[in-house]
Amino acid sequence: MASVPSSAAELSVSVEPQPGSQVELAVEAPASEVDTAVQQALRRLSGQVRLPGFRPGKAPAVLVERAVGWDAVRREAADKLIPTLYLRALAQAGVEAVGDPEELEVGDFERGKPITFKARVTVKPEVELGDYSTIRVDEEITEIDEEKLDAALEEVRRGHAELVEVTDRPAQAGDVVTATLGMSRDGVRVAEPEERDVELDRDRVLPGLVEGILGLSIGESSSSEVVLPDDYSAEELRGATVVFDITVNRIKERRLPPLDDSLAVLDEHGETLDELRAHYQQVLTETAERLDRERYEGAVLTAFRDSVSFDVPEVMIEREIDRQLRDTEARLAQAGMRFDRYLEYTGQTLEQIRGEAREPATMRVKLELVLEALAAAEGIEVDHSQVDREVDRLAAGRTLSHEDRHRLEHAAERDLRFRGAAGRAVEIARGEG
Repeated sequence: MASVPSSAAELSVSVEPQPGSQVELAVEAPASEVDTAVQQALRRLSGQVRLPGFRPGKAPAVLVERAVGWDAVRREAADKLIPTLYLRALAQAGVEAVGDPEELEVGDFERGKPITFKARVTVKPEVELGDYSTIRVDEEITEIDEEKLDAALEEVRRGHAELVEVTDRPAQAGDVVTATLGMSRDGVRVAEPEERDVELDRDRVLPGLVEGILGLSIGESSSSEVVLPDDYSAEELRGATVVFDITVNRIKERRLPPLDDSLAVLDEHGETLDELRAHYQQVLTETAERLDRERYEGAVLTAFRDSVSFDVPEVMIEREIDRQLRDTEARLAQAGMRFDRYLEYTGQTLEQIRGEAREPATMRVKLELVLEALAAAEGIEVDHSQVDREVDRLAAGRTLSHEDRHRLEHAAERDLRFRGAAGRAVEIARGEG
């Protein structure tokens, strides 16, 4: 394909598309740019060298150059000039790079002569949406029936239950048992005995562990073979068959309040059971509607994402993984845990975590690129007042520096545009035009 020359006069820039969402920039800057960079380099170097009879920074340029040598001057000038010229060339050619140059080839750097360089950079891939107006996604509506309402009221009763210690019977389903638990695998101890509270509910606790405790009285011990789940915290034990050594220390019975008007008063949602049922009917309905909306939007976005085929540049995937890891580290820090301790606790390495994050990161980047293309195709614009309100919300009363505010404005505008595109995608998927 022929190169695309820039119309701007400051630099001579041509852009040659390359395979794999890359372009090659060929840049030439006039000799005046080189000469100015050399003068600036000599001024900086003059403050770093000591010459007899001159204070730092006051020696003539010719003496500074003689003292440090032309190679040092050239290197100092080029190190400052080339990155600046690279950014100017990107802006002049309208190229949005998504990372540092993969290759940079610089020509001769001499006084009085133009400077040339070539840079191979990754850019966002072109996203061809096709006829997205035909995308349709069926919407599912969750009904709140009496069974779901009754289950919710049982949870309310559980929330107000009293735990009463019992000593005259063995552990039974529904109890909360304080037990000393140790764990072995193939006869080797993998978890030292420690006292823990265990709720005897097969839906909440490892079923095999519950089975091993049921029927034991205070002071009694047993062993129970359990297959650990695939998402167990210690990776090396996921799916493993282990043996729990169990000693029951205390048994507490969960005593539920009656299902009558007194429960409404206790829960502070009405004065009668009918009022309590009406309250939780509304809560369940609103929750179901919200979850239905979220599931539907997720299904729509997946449909739009999967309707387009293109390769996501590696640098964009790695950048997204880095962002996820920074977010994880920040959340851990808020919880008082260092990232290296988290790796130790979970039994994972950084490479394993990056590997597991790769596919989700790829899908997120692909979705963002599709939403950008949809926003452009649909002419979705973001009002500046919306951006200001979003920045104020994100700032949460903090005084922002100019740089921080600019960064938040960029993030807010991008997020609002994505939201607008996502909302438009939902309208299309519903056949609303």
